[in-house]
Amino acid sequence: MSAETFHEEPQVLDTLVSFDEDRATGELIIKREQEIDDDWLSEIRKQKVDSANQKAGDFYHVAAIPVEVVDELMRRYGFDVMTAPVRETLKMLQRYALDDFILTNKRI
Repeated sequence: MSAETFHEEPQVLDTLVSFDEDRATGELIIKREQEIDDDWLSEIRKQKVDSANQKAGDFYHVAAIPVEVVDELMRRYGFDVMTAPVRETLKMLQRYALDDFILTNKRI
């Protein structure tokens, strides 16, 4: 954090894309990976526990979904996290055992 800012800079966990060739078929393989830091997951767990004592207002942080998870939900299931209702997104995360990215136990 610099002396000029009053808040912590956001941490961006970007998707890494690499290319390879399948030696058996000669087809192009596109590898997509995203490293998810243990400290980040610990912070999410802490936020989930702390949410029980927070008052829900106009803006309530309910999920922190990595870019690669957003992309995979769109590719595999046609589910657009950016436009879907929050409740549907939370149900989708729970359905595919991705509820580690949900930041609250409250009913939304």
